[in-house]
Amino acid sequence: MHKRGDTLIEVALAIGIFSLVAVAVVAVVSGSTSNAQAALELTITREEIDAQAEAIRFIQTSYIAGGSANTQGNTKYKELWKEIADNAINLSNTVTSTDITDAILNYNPSTCESIYQGDNLARQHAFVINTRNLGLSDVNSIIIRPKSGNIGAFKAAATYPRMVYDNEEALLDHSTSSLLTSIEGIYVVAVKDNNKTTVITDGGTVEKRTSAYYDFYIRTCWFNAGASRPSTISTVIRLQDPAIIMY
Repeated sequence: MHKRGDTLIEVALAIGIFSLVAVAVVAVVSGSTSNAQAALELTITREEIDAQAEAIRFIQTSYIAGGSANTQGNTKYKELWKEIADNAINLSNTVTSTDITDAILNYNPSTCESIYQGDNLARQHAFVINTRNLGLSDVNSIIIRPKSGNIGAFKAAATYPRMVYDNEEALLDHSTSSLLTSIEGIYVVAVKDNNKTTVITDGGTVEKRTSAYYDFYIRTCWFNAGASRPSTISTVIRLQDPAIIMY
């Protein structure tokens, strides 16, 4: 024979068990959603890194393939590579500040925002390639640097590392210039080999000293949903100085 008090206890126990199950289900679903979002952000970030790496390789290869030809297309790639090479960092000569050396070689930011404070990126000669404009002839619209006029375009990622364009339709129409309105959580730093290599030019009568290679550090930084520390993916690609191949 049940008493009224027993029934109330059973109901309360049932509600408690249901609440625990409901909370557990919500937690599992929430965790699965967060994991899915984190995986998506990771995939997109890797695609952005690959796009920068392939664009740099394309510029170097196109410059080498052009040789000494003076056509408009080859001239463009010479200018692009010159812009990259002339602004590459020589760690032994150009960088005297320990914090900048660490920022380049020992990339482990405690906050993504700290990367963009002051002129940190400008002192590292940071840049990105506007991959949508590679088919155009304007060098300044292809290599974007944090300098006067667009320093504010480089900023910490609001969600994940990405390029934000003013004209999304230009994704399919590469004949249309596409302005990078913001570059969030990604940048590249070029560092040239400090040791010089001798190459023979002009039919073997003239010697030229040049760097053997360039290292391109591609950096990203962003916060996953609910994360207390930033997520970072960093890679480096090494390309030979075209002078070694061309002469």
